[in-house]
Amino acid sequence: MPPRLYSYLLPLVLFTGALSAESPELPLKVAIASALEHNIGLRIAAYEPANARDSVEIEDAQFDPSFFANTSIARGQSALSSSSETDSRAASIGVDQRLATGATVTLDSDLSRSSSNSTGLNPDYGADVGLSIRQPLLKDAGATVNLAPLARAKVNAERSLYELRSDVLDLVLATEIAYWNLAYARADRALIASSLALAENLREENVERERLGLVTPLEVLQAEAEVLNQQESVIQADNVIADAEDTLRRVMGLSDFLETITDDVIVSALPEQMEPLRPIDVVVKDTVLNDIDAKVQERLIEVQRINHMLAQEDTRPDLDLTGGLSYLGREETGSRAYRGVSDADGYAWSLGLEVSVPWGFREARARARQAERSVEQATWQLYDIKQEKALAARNAWRSASTGLKRIEVTRAAMILNEEAFEQERARYGSGLVAYRSVLEAQRDYDRAKSNYLGSLIETLRASVRLSRVDGTLLQRNGLDWDAVEPYTQLNSPTVELDASLLNNTP
Repeated sequence: MPPRLYSYLLPLVLFTGALSAESPELPLKVAIASALEHNIGLRIAAYEPANARDSVEIEDAQFDPSFFANTSIARGQSALSSSSETDSRAASIGVDQRLATGATVTLDSDLSRSSSNSTGLNPDYGADVGLSIRQPLLKDAGATVNLAPLARAKVNAERSLYELRSDVLDLVLATEIAYWNLAYARADRALIASSLALAENLREENVERERLGLVTPLEVLQAEAEVLNQQESVIQADNVIADAEDTLRRVMGLSDFLETITDDVIVSALPEQMEPLRPIDVVVKDTVLNDIDAKVQERLIEVQRINHMLAQEDTRPDLDLTGGLSYLGREETGSRAYRGVSDADGYAWSLGLEVSVPWGFREARARARQAERSVEQATWQLYDIKQEKALAARNAWRSASTGLKRIEVTRAAMILNEEAFEQERARYGSGLVAYRSVLEAQRDYDRAKSNYLGSLIETLRASVRLSRVDGTLLQRNGLDWDAVEPYTQLNSPTVELDASLLNNTP
């Protein structure tokens, strides 16, 4: 295991060993490492590059030699009164080799034995060693067309790797978003809890004021209603936290949802300071240059070009040059027959041309036109992808930029609403205003705090999505492709699947 990967996984090991003990804070870096290591979706996606690499080997194996051998025996007797009996046996062995030029070369040797009760050479052994070749001259001629399927398989293998990298980035994005969503849910719950504590404090004050005759029962009822409203908000916030925890557990891949889960997932607090944005033109340029989806499409265009070339090849007639040379030997024993072969006692050679021309090439030409249009279509799709990603970069940059400004505004509004609430509470304590004014000021303050918290999470989400678009997501989380690559290898799962999960049985 690379040292960098080991140092990255070490916190994960410590986390998984200690999570159930005291539920320590889960660092974002460890959550991402867990997702890369255990996420089921990424495991499934890792099969595609493995299959694509095997496809390359399959195409390359088309040029492996093929060995063959056969043997036979036959006996016969004529139906005439002076019947003759024959006994013949034959065996052959050879090898076929396909060449990159499209030629097929065959080297073979035959040995036959025949015997009969008639006169003549008995037994009669015949042997031959021959070399034959079939070379296309038009269709399927040359290394370019014959190596095209292998080249296509290699391009598809590259494309599958880029698709897997895109899946990795999507997973890192989903993990970080889920992590900060949980942080936001916990922060929102803490905010509501503080509002509940404040509402309870005001209710106690109103109860005491009612006892002293300073307020009417209406103010007490309003205070009690506000406490109940805040308690309802706490219940809803707890449910949001539980959902956010399950979402994070799902992407991290460490939890079996068929089992009872009691541990809490504690994450870091939302950061209140965001990194400054790079200029928008730089972000758009990096997005277009580093976009993985565009690289996937570029490989698809190359595959379509190869398909077009192969389709064009099918519009040519078959014209094959055939040739062969065999040396023969015939004697009373097999060894002497092969000796005759080596002495070139007999030989046979052949040379010929074979032609096959489909009428009109209608099907082949139609497929060639389809392949040409597929190349054009894929090229337009690449242009559209680049346009879409540039637009996505601009939108994400504006969202993040707007969020940064909104953080400052909502922070100032929160401070002002806090001051307004404290002043209104003091005036209520002096009997200058009704409790309704305090209640409205408290709600305004709660709304201001919620707006500030919302601006933090929305800006953080926008920043994370922007880093996914412009290709800086790994760098943002202290990663690079060298560190991530081991996670994308197809390995056996560390935990075997439960059969009941596959059978839908408890």
